[in-house]
Amino acid sequence: MSKANPLARDFTFLSLIRYALPTIGSMVMFSIYTIIDGVFVARYAGPVSLAAINIVYPFINILIGITIMFASGGSAVVAKTMGERQPLLASKRFTQTVCIAAAIGTAIGVIGFAFHDTVIIVLGATESLYEDCLLYLLPMLIFAPVMVVNFIFDYFFITAGKPGLSLGLSVLSGAVNITLDYVLIAKLGWGISGAAWATVTSYAVATVIGLFYFSSPWSRLRFRRFHLEQAVLVKTLTNGSSEMVTQLSLGITTYLFNLFTLKYAGEAGIAAITIILYSEMLLTAVYMGFTYGVAPVFSYNLGAMRRDKILHTLKLSLFFLAIASVMSFSMAQLFAANLVQIFAAADGEVAALATTGLVLFALSFLGCGFNLFVSGFFTALGNGHVSACCSFLRNLIGIGLFLFLLPRFWGITGVWLAVPAADGCVLLLSAWLIWDYCKVR
Repeated sequence: MSKANPLARDFTFLSLIRYALPTIGSMVMFSIYTIIDGVFVARYAGPVSLAAINIVYPFINILIGITIMFASGGSAVVAKTMGERQPLLASKRFTQTVCIAAAIGTAIGVIGFAFHDTVIIVLGATESLYEDCLLYLLPMLIFAPVMVVNFIFDYFFITAGKPGLSLGLSVLSGAVNITLDYVLIAKLGWGISGAAWATVTSYAVATVIGLFYFSSPWSRLRFRRFHLEQAVLVKTLTNGSSEMVTQLSLGITTYLFNLFTLKYAGEAGIAAITIILYSEMLLTAVYMGFTYGVAPVFSYNLGAMRRDKILHTLKLSLFFLAIASVMSFSMAQLFAANLVQIFAAADGEVAALATTGLVLFALSFLGCGFNLFVSGFFTALGNGHVSACCSFLRNLIGIGLFLFLLPRFWGITGVWLAVPAADGCVLLLSAWLIWDYCKVR
């Protein structure tokens, strides 16, 4: 199996990029059709509806965070098991991960649906935003287990050595989403509700295809009967804890961004930060996708006890991230106004706020790629504690601290600089962790 498995190959710089390219493409596609959702909402429902999406998103981040914890932690465990040449056990552990995560996703959806009024109020929706928040949140709660399974399948396509399939489904899912955005929002006038239903329908299409694939005899990972392995479940949760911390922290920091932009710039500020976060999603998709794409390579070689391959792949990865980080920063500086004008009229208050904010916010692109990669790297090696520490320091402590501190001196400018300040501080820790790992032992 090790000879046939693409995770076992000796990578060069170009072959590693080619292997990660489908995952990069998947992340770019996900970013594009998420942004198109926002464009349709902004153009046909207005900036208030666009702001409502950002108000609701912290709750959705909870669902995504738990999902990615299972997906990243589980894929690391399963890839390591494959590296140990135990394919049947790997499939059983894959099945356990999917089933437990789907059950938890169902529970979150049911609880959220039962208390949706409380959720929306706690998230800070104003009276004018409440109805749009409700219309966007309810479909997400109804399809919560589908979203969970879809995200997990994205990770395990890579672990199964089929990143191209993940890309293909991302393209298909994006096409479904964009088509339904046009029909439901532009033609039928469903507004923000149409955006939500377009999104969950696209998830459902990809999930059904994934169910067929992982039930097929030609997949390296297949659904198998399993007996609960509690130790493996604990390992999955600890491995993936950093990714959960990342998503939960994003939810909290998005909530804080909403509070501070509302305080310093009103509802126009919330619309502006929503546009900036959409732009960030697009401009950082390349190294996010690369990190997810190469993670199973590290896990597989950990199981195969090939430290030399881990170090070689690590060096290639850091070189790629340096290039990608500079490119994303440069694109933000050159095309900030163009990106913002996709969502808002060029001569409006929202566009002016968002353009200025994106130019400053983009300073974070020089460091966040390395920080995210280091977190993902240690997750892939089964060191969830170090990975979670990196995520916690960047996404909650760092951003939260600077959001409370910098606006006191610089107002809304301090809000835009909070993320770059956090990434700059955590970059020092990330560099030390990589240096420490690479030392001869």
